[in-house]
Amino acid sequence: MNIQNTPEGADRILVRATATELDCETAALLRAAIRPIFAKAVSWNSLADRLRDKGYRLAFLKGRLCITDRATGQRVCGIRFLGFELKELVNRLGRPIVVARGNQADGELLVARPVSAQ
Repeated sequence: MNIQNTPEGADRILVRATATELDCETAALLRAAIRPIFAKAVSWNSLADRLRDKGYRLAFLKGRLCITDRATGQRVCGIRFLGFELKELVNRLGRPIVVARGNQADGELLVARPVSAQ
């Protein structure tokens, strides 16, 4: 964590957003809470539902599958940080349904296949 003085003189604790900057205790707790969700998931839908219950969601940021904070949309960590590879998840859960967003290989996972309006 990073402690920064505010102009008013009160100390404010700022939590860093990326897994590469987490202290070891926070990283261990994050892995302990999130890894079992990935390990027990039987579908992308069940994985997304369990992550949503914890306050997270899955998204592609710059071409990498990441866990983001539901409230802020900020990146928390990548799935490699948890010890998983996208290829492994695709083999187990099937191909995810992804909607592209922006210009930097960003995207969001859909929990259900979109229905055609025919």
